Amino acid sequence: MKETNTTIIFGLRAVFEALASKNNIEKVFLLKDSKNTKFKLLEQQLREHHIAISYVPKERFERFNIKNHQGVVAQMSAVETLRLEALIESIETKENPLLILLDGVTDVRNFGAILRTASAVGVDGVILPSSGSAPLNGDVVKTSAGGIFHVPIVKVNHLKDAIYQLQELDFTIVAITEKASDSIYTKKYNGPIAVILGAEDKGISKGILKMLNNQVKIPMKQHSDSLNVSVASALVLYEIVRQRIK
Repeated sequence: MKETNTTIIFGLRAVFEALASKNNIEKVFLLKDSKNTKFKLLEQQLREHHIAISYVPKERFERFNIKNHQGVVAQMSAVETLRLEALIESIETKENPLLILLDGVTDVRNFGAILRTASAVGVDGVILPSSGSAPLNGDVVKTSAGGIFHVPIVKVNHLKDAIYQLQELDFTIVAITEKASDSIYTKKYNGPIAVILGAEDKGISKGILKMLNNQVKIPMKQHSDSLNVSVASALVLYEIVRQRIK
């Protein structure tokens, strides 16, 4: 499935990662007369992949209305998503698969940061609802530092249905919520695990929380309200990794 026909990505690392992941880049716009030393390497790789290059003066580059572009903007095929069944099939023989479910995370920078951490720790997939979620756009690509190209993404019509399917496959679904009494550090993350997080302003929806017996929180001092969802995801993911290190 594809979200749109094309995606605009920007920044050197994002384009290098897209090239390394063999994503279909259609054209790259480079800032004319740039002094960036990495441009020669990028130009070489683009020519090796037979990708069209357009050198654009600074005045025209500003029309892209993109911040932090580093003089590089690329047009590529939309980021592809998987069907849930395809993701399940790809991990069915793995000993301890690890998934993330996102409920109502709409901020593109939070989503990108979550994907960056997910890629770093080896998460097997990220599942999110088709509506009410952050788009797979250039801001996500850049914030993820290319992580979006290394973590399978699944979009589902209803997150509850995905949870039911995973539970039938003996996944333990762990909800990260401040309403929990147990800490993320007291939970044992054995076997297939799916961690679910909600947006920091609303958290996980009540309907989904009612489905889940495994609920944990991140311990905080009383004067602290809540953590950024991307920070919360990093804390719990690295606790899982820590416990699984042999």
